[in-house]
Amino acid sequence: MMAAIKRSAATLKLLLLSVVMFVVSGCVQQSSTNDIYLIPEGYEGTVYAFYNVKNAPPLAYEGEYALHIINDKGYFATSAPDMEYGLVTDKYYYVDKNGQRTEIPGSCLRINGTGGYSTNIGTPDEINVHYTGVEVTHSKCGPAFQDSETDEQNEVFNHMLQDYYQ
Repeated sequence: MMAAIKRSAATLKLLLLSVVMFVVSGCVQQSSTNDIYLIPEGYEGTVYAFYNVKNAPPLAYEGEYALHIINDKGYFATSAPDMEYGLVTDKYYYVDKNGQRTEIPGSCLRINGTGGYSTNIGTPDEINVHYTGVEVTHSKCGPAFQDSETDEQNEVFNHMLQDYYQ
């Protein structure tokens, strides 16, 4: 009889611990990326958002979303030290010359991930940027596009370096 009571108490403790863990895990707030990418209408290729860029403007916001206005060279640069990490809640739009937005379907996007580049650390010529990229198409949307690979980073990265560091 005593063994049955001990088993019941252990089971009750385990159940209570499980309930507490469930409640606590539900209370933890997960961060979100919350970025809006405004891409020139008709642009096809990889676009990048570069962070921690010397003399670049700070982030602008539309509600809770940071605006990333991609230039015709395929990038956006900001002095903000780093991007937000977490649940990806980004929105992507083509923007015409009148400012009208057209949402870009997910089948026309390929998220390329994040990275960084550092050189001359601790000197006046220091470069320590972080970036994220996404490839955009309007003519090849679908699974074949999303599963293929590309490497346009060097060209876009060199444009950013030329515009801000030379």
